[in-house]
Amino acid sequence: MISDYRFKARNWQGRKVNGRLSASSLDEAQAKIRSRGLVPLEIREYRYLNLFRRAALLKALHGFGLGRYSSRDLMIFCRQLATMLKAGIPVLHALNVLAGQMENKTLRVKLQGASTSLEQGSDLAGSLNEQEGYFPPLLVNMVAAGEAGGMLDDILERMALHYENQHDMEEKIRSATAYPLLVTAVALIVVLVMIIFVLPQFAGIFNSMGMEMPLFSRVLLAAGAGAVSYWPLIAAALAAGTGGLTWYAKTEKGRLRLDMLRLRLPLYGKIYSKNIAARFARTLGSLLAGGVTLQSSLRLVDKVIDNKVISSAIGSLSDALNCGETIAGPMSAAGCFPPLLTEMIRVGEETGTLGQTLNRAAVFYEKEVSYIVDRLGTILEPILLLAVGLFIGLLVFSILSPMYQVFQMI
Repeated sequence: MISDYRFKARNWQGRKVNGRLSASSLDEAQAKIRSRGLVPLEIREYRYLNLFRRAALLKALHGFGLGRYSSRDLMIFCRQLATMLKAGIPVLHALNVLAGQMENKTLRVKLQGASTSLEQGSDLAGSLNEQEGYFPPLLVNMVAAGEAGGMLDDILERMALHYENQHDMEEKIRSATAYPLLVTAVALIVVLVMIIFVLPQFAGIFNSMGMEMPLFSRVLLAAGAGAVSYWPLIAAALAAGTGGLTWYAKTEKGRLRLDMLRLRLPLYGKIYSKNIAARFARTLGSLLAGGVTLQSSLRLVDKVIDNKVISSAIGSLSDALNCGETIAGPMSAAGCFPPLLTEMIRVGEETGTLGQTLNRAAVFYEKEVSYIVDRLGTILEPILLLAVGLFIGLLVFSILSPMYQVFQMI
């Protein structure tokens, strides 16, 4: 009976190595470890009950978007694996080393599974693909192209650069939006505290003096009292609305309309469309540079973009290629790609430098998104502070002005 074993070993350089393998007995597991040039220190059977629980937990976390990799994780994985392959370290040994030192625990488990598949005769692309769809199709197909062309280390270097650019873009967006979001959250908390706790105290003072609170304060007081009294109904309505919107977004028609709305929103749509253009150009350029055909590259880009409107347009590009046409014309007709990107692709197709042109377009749109987000963050900060100050000032004035009148009458 084949069982899975976890092991700790030491290589000839004295470094500790952790890994996992399949064997019919403990002796066979020891022999397999020694055949890798390792000295076993500890071997334990990997029980299937724990494996099942871990797989179920990971699957549940993935359903909520948790426990997966980040662009930084993939960047580190690709760069370290490329470095070890360039140094002449075998793929299996390199994968075992990476599986033992990755910070992301979920990625570590998946790399251990890939190492087991690799040991059983699969290639690296197949081993990554067998991990329940965990690794992105872009990486898997690029690895397959690198193995077929005998340039796996170069392909991994390109993918490391791809994920590094993606990580830099994500960090710039987070940095630019962090402070406005923090100010908004603090402002909401302050307003809620004043409406729910502070205003009722002043309402009691006004009632004891036989005075009526100003209209603005009465409206806020009524809103706060309603929220406190009917919060279960409000929470249920919000949950029902969120659930309905989530269900609608999963339907074909709903997803298409929501994706179209995201592209057409006044401010967000501009950032979103330029970000998609950057991702489209960066991914397609990386795939073409890796030796993947344009037709196959478009199918992979479709999976990376994650927008139904763009997916429909990419389908028309594939149809044009099947008819022997270029992709610049259908891109212009689709109307969802920026005109500059379309023209750059047209020039790239005419000059035979489509891959380089796409990479230049990706750099341009990534910088555009960065500039827009930076400017937006700079503009939003004073606007949010001014709005919060005006609201609180109006609230304080509406409370204190009647009391000032009373003091004048005394």
